[in-house]
Amino acid sequence: MINNRDVVRHCLAAFNLRDVDAARALVAEDLVNHSARPEAQGRAGLFAVWKELWTAFPDLAWTCEDVVAEGDRVVCRTRMRGLNAGSLRFKLMPLPATGRAFDGESIHIFRVVDGQIAELWAQRDEVGMLRQLGHLTLAKARS
Repeated sequence: MINNRDVVRHCLAAFNLRDVDAARALVAEDLVNHSARPEAQGRAGLFAVWKELWTAFPDLAWTCEDVVAEGDRVVCRTRMRGLNAGSLRFKLMPLPATGRAFDGESIHIFRVVDGQIAELWAQRDEVGMLRQLGHLTLAKARS
């Protein structure tokens, strides 16, 4: 059995390779994703989100910049980079493609049980993503 840190690293590698079959063994069927909408729960829900991301960012790459592992928890400071070549089809945030690049950091906490990711929490800079893609502009301060 691989250690918890490697479970997460292998899952990120499967994401980058668009290899859902490899990820299937690393993600629990009943995954609880505390950072996703109710219909995006479980392994199937996570993979549906991944496919939405791959459609919007065909070259999307997810890297773990820093990792801390203790007990059943693995914490990663992650970076996602990609070009927004397709529309974002998220239910709560459908947005057209902009052709602009995105480079953002987030913190992910994974709970690993018996070699599979059983729970996931994430803190993402979604405002930063929207700004980089040109969907959000900040008003200039008045003097």
